[in-house]
Amino acid sequence: MRTPTFDGRALAVLFLTGLGGIAAWSLLAVTPVEEIHLLPCPMRSLWEVPCPGCGMSRACLAIARGEFSSAWGYHPFAFGLVGLALATAVAPRRVSSGWDSVSPRARAILIGLALACALGLWVARLG
Repeated sequence: MRTPTFDGRALAVLFLTGLGGIAAWSLLAVTPVEEIHLLPCPMRSLWEVPCPGCGMSRACLAIARGEFSSAWGYHPFAFGLVGLALATAVAPRRVSSGWDSVSPRARAILIGLALACALGLWVARLG
């Protein structure tokens, strides 16, 4: 019996399909991105402080609608997220083999840099 494995391609396709559907609905309903509230941020709801990912949903939606400058203002990391999802949906083996070819030490450094950038952006936005 085969053990089910994580399928990054299926998750990427699901993400992109949902994003495209919401973008199409918002364009047909003539609803501006800033008026769409999909998921409230728990951190902002509880402590009135935005989390490091606040604005990511609106930024992804703005990218799907072609509003790139608005997307950058909501959260610049959304470009990386949507780009990674597109790459994973189109060429999952290439993305996987590319990541697998990176040494564990280099992976740790890349992940650390990404986290440092995310925290730096968050601190800059708080100020």
